Amino acid sequence: MPRASSVIAVPLLIASAVLAAAPASAQRPEDYDYENLAFRGIGVWAFGVVPARSDATLGLHLRADLGELGPNVRVVPSATFWNSRIRDSEVDDIERQIEQACERSGVSCSGIDLGEVKISDLSLDLDLHYLWTTDYGIEPYAGVGAGIHLVNGRGEFIEDTFVEDVLDAITPGLNLMAGLELPLGSTLTLQGEIRGVLASNARWLGAGIGGAWTFAPAPAPARASAALLPPPPGGAP
Repeated sequence: MPRASSVIAVPLLIASAVLAAAPASAQRPEDYDYENLAFRGIGVWAFGVVPARSDATLGLHLRADLGELGPNVRVVPSATFWNSRIRDSEVDDIERQIEQACERSGVSCSGIDLGEVKISDLSLDLDLHYLWTTDYGIEPYAGVGAGIHLVNGRGEFIEDTFVEDVLDAITPGLNLMAGLELPLGSTLTLQGEIRGVLASNARWLGAGIGGAWTFAPAPAPARASAALLPPPPGGAP
């Protein structure tokens, strides 16, 4: 299967698994509110990224935990950055397309060499995770999200040309993910995730590992002592 097709197919398989594993009984609308939303923790990840058009690379992923929107539904804003080199075969295709456009215009421009072309992607995302609780110490989750991608193409021979303009983009994207969490204590968690991203200029599939630090919950307010309570009506002891 071509690399680009794999980037699309794997996230779709993840989404199918999420739908198949979802509870049969639908949650009630009143179960979802903003009461439990609060900044609860942060996480740092290293991702191995396999883009559709460029070489495999490493990416940095930062995320926050905003608590649960409803039963088992966690809200996770995040940011991801990676930088890579567009594969030679893709650059060759761009060169051929430019040459063909010249020929159609009656201009000879054979032998175009764009040199090394690099591309980077900074995405700002908002994901929703569905969490499962188990008796095995490992907690799985799966989710979906959306984001904005700031894609930047660059190279010595494409600087200030229409090729750079074509590669540069601000585009929306769709995220699909599935992962596992292993609590290491009351506030630390080890996490692993497979993540697929569908965006016009930045399709990629990745696997990452990271850790999250969750803020300790605030202690419950102490109950008032019985000796401090006002006497019941009627003066009863």
